[in-house]
Amino acid sequence: AVLSEIQGRFTVGQDKIATRKFGSVAKVLWPHKTAANIAAIAGRDERTAKRWLAGEFEPPLIVVLAVVNEIFRVQ
Repeated sequence: AVLSEIQGRFTVGQDKIATRKFGSVAKVLWPHKTAANIAAIAGRDERTAKRWLAGEFEPPLIVVLAVVNEIFRVQ
């Protein structure tokens, strides 16, 4: 019903209805080599981190906690 309201088509596994804010926040916190920084925190490869930043997959809890820690860190 929602898709017909917004005149959209849904393809399983390809379309996103809502955007995620994780990538935008991470790029503000780590403006240079964002994916590399996120990958290092999680112990994963940079390609996986790029997919988290793009919103294709949810980042692991360790990365989310690192973002929260960075937000509240005293400069």
